[in-house]
This record gives sequence, C-alpha cells and structure tokens, in this order.
Amino acid sequence: MSLRPFDRHHTATAYVSTRGRTLLLWHHKLRMWLPPGGHLEPNEDPVEGAEREALEEFGHDVRVIPPPGLLACEGPRVLPPPAVILVEDIVRADQPFHQHIDHVYFTRPVRPASFEAPIPHGAHYWATEAELAAAFSLPAPDGTLVAVAEDVRLLGIRAIQAEQE
Repeated sequence: MSLRPFDRHHTATAYVSTRGRTLLLWHHKLRMWLPPGGHLEPNEDPVEGAEREALEEFGHDVRVIPPPGLLACEGPRVLPPPAVILVEDIVRADQPFHQHIDHVYFTRPVRPASFEAPIPHGAHYWATEAELAAAFSLPAPDGTLVAVAEDVRLLGIRAIQAEQE
C-alpha cells in the first residue's frame, strides 16, 4: 500500500445530452467549462451522485444512459458503469492539492429541455458535436475566451453519440 501526501475525493460527472447537444457549465472556481458534477455525498453511489449533481446544476431530472448489454438480473442491483473514470489533479489556491476520482456518466433529461432557458447553475452553453470536434473557446462571464479542455470535448462527443443511440 502506498501512502500519498494528499487526499483523494470521489466525484461524479453527468454529461447531459439531448437533441445533438451537450451541456457545459462555467465553473467559477476552476475557471473552466465543464459538465455538471461534484463530490459524492456519504452513502451515495456514483450513479445517484451524477443524477443529483445534474438536477442541482441543470435543474432537471436526468437518467444515466446504460451501456448496451448491461447485465439484467433479479438481484443484486446492477449499476451502469461509468463511461470512464478520470483521476484529476485539483490545484486551487484556496485548497490543498488533492485528486478527484471522477466517475463520468452520459445522461439524458427525463423531460424535454430548452436550450435557451436559464438554469440554476447560471452561465452555460449547449455545445454541438461539430463544435466539440475541434479545439474551440467559449467566453467566460467576464468575456475572457477560455478553451474547452480536450477531455471535455472528446467526452462531450461520446455523450451526444450515446444519447442518440
């Protein structure tokens, strides 16, 4: 067992996709465009966490899109696996260095969502697959252009494709 001089936190991310677009939110503290997500609460599994974070930040219920061929049985309960698990270094001036073990899920809204409607989180953008296919930037609330990270773009494309299958 290796000892780390830093903490690791379990988080869940919910790429919310509908009608060929995926939702990106402005993260004020990290100064990045990201999908909804956050820390898991005590006794919460990653699927519950992803769906809860989407509800809190997007304002609508979502459901995780299960992969094709997910095991179906009478018991025990089967959770869909994440699309990927990312280990993210968190470097912020207001916190000690730590890592997020991020369970990334693709989700879709339970009810139709409006691309123009405000959401609880605030600044947001519904990116298309074509936009995500190449490097691009979006304006932060202060007008500064901020590049959308490569992993966010690539996973956003996969989320849109999963929603359309």
